[in-house]
Amino acid sequence: MSTLTKVFTVLLVVLSIVFTVMTISVVAQTARWKDNAEKYEQNARIADTNLRQMIAASSAEIASERDAIKSHLAKIGELESRMQAGSGELARLRSDLARVEAEKGSAEAMNRGLLAQVEAARSGETEYRKQLAGIEKRNIELERRNIDLNDRVNEQTAQIDVLFEQKRQYEQQINILKQDAEKLSRQTRRPAAGIGLEAPAGAAMSNVTALTPTGGPSAIRGNILEVSDNIVTISVGSADGVKKDMVFVIHRNDQYVGDLMIGDVTPSRAAGKLIRTTASPVKGDQVTDALAMHSPR
Repeated sequence: MSTLTKVFTVLLVVLSIVFTVMTISVVAQTARWKDNAEKYEQNARIADTNLRQMIAASSAEIASERDAIKSHLAKIGELESRMQAGSGELARLRSDLARVEAEKGSAEAMNRGLLAQVEAARSGETEYRKQLAGIEKRNIELERRNIDLNDRVNEQTAQIDVLFEQKRQYEQQINILKQDAEKLSRQTRRPAAGIGLEAPAGAAMSNVTALTPTGGPSAIRGNILEVSDNIVTISVGSADGVKKDMVFVIHRNDQYVGDLMIGDVTPSRAAGKLIRTTASPVKGDQVTDALAMHSPR
């Protein structure tokens, strides 16, 4: 065998080995490409599905964002309306502020005037205090004199009560003497002397002369002893000159209470019905016969 043949054979063997290796490599690479293609296709499908889901989610988010944008636009419009209203209110408040500032200036001017008046008043405070001290001193003196006068009035009132009681006793004695005189006159069938005369207060004693002349009958005075519904019992009776159908005026000090018409009479007390009232009579109220109260003095 020649060298050329040997070389050609070696080359042929080498080429065969190379071709085989390349064929095996190509076949193996082709199998890997198919597997990769299937994997790529599966990945592409997964990616497409994910992309579609992402697109759907994005569409939903876009719709939600659009709704949110609309809501924000509506709020912006509302805020703009409020801002316009606030601008009007701000203008009004500024006007009010200007007016208040003007009033404040006027008030401050008035305050300054009042402060000036206060200062003037303070300047005369010492004189006023002196006058006040003098007035208080005079007031103390007047209170002392008033206390003395009250004591004298109480003393005079007590004396007047004693005199009224004496007068009442004298009038009772006079009425008893009149009744005795009337009885004697009826018994002797002769008019009793002095029956038609009206004895003045204090005439129970022959040597006593009344201090003031009287032109009418002596007043019969007493107090209420009991009040039962419309029936009133008083502390004077026939011994004091009380007669049936006489009218008494009920009074509480200087306050008019009502009128009382006598129905039942005993020597020491009488009872009757109320015929007119302005207030409810109570025990202790004074009574005076109406005829004597209205008689000219």
